Amino acid sequence: MTGKHWLTLATTLLCVMAVSAMLYAADMSGAWKGRLASADGSQADVQIDFSAKGFPLYSYTNNQGLTRQLELSQVGQHIEYVPPGGGVQRMTVKSFAQGPGRLSVGIVGSFERARQGYMDQRQEAALFEYTLVPEGLKMRITTRTASHFGDKDLMVGGDPNSVVAEGILQRLR
Repeated sequence: MTGKHWLTLATTLLCVMAVSAMLYAADMSGAWKGRLASADGSQADVQIDFSAKGFPLYSYTNNQGLTRQLELSQVGQHIEYVPPGGGVQRMTVKSFAQGPGRLSVGIVGSFERARQGYMDQRQEAALFEYTLVPEGLKMRITTRTASHFGDKDLMVGGDPNSVVAEGILQRLR
């Protein structure tokens, strides 16, 4: 086989792999709903929306009552807004990995608010893992949180908290 044939074959394989990855990602598109459970027995109902390209959508409402939705698709994306009630909420995508039938997104976030001379600070890191399975969409969230509260003289912090929750979601639309 000549070098030209190898190049054509390699190009064809790369195109097929790229299209296959996009098809798997698109399989996650739409809305998914289900219940996540953690080891301590707590449960939460969740709904996750994905774009037509298969990327998770981050929804938030600002202090003006305006709801926005942004596609999380790459490392370095940064969102900053003032939520209802004041303060500043920040979120940054720290990791992003996608493969056939799976997606993981790592984010770090913080919230800060000063009110009546007191500062309230919270930090959170979360890893969202999604995998297409025959039963639906398996979702696993691992979170680590910490909070601090104080005034000009003293700052106190709560113990860091870690939680893992997972479950199978069903497609809504």
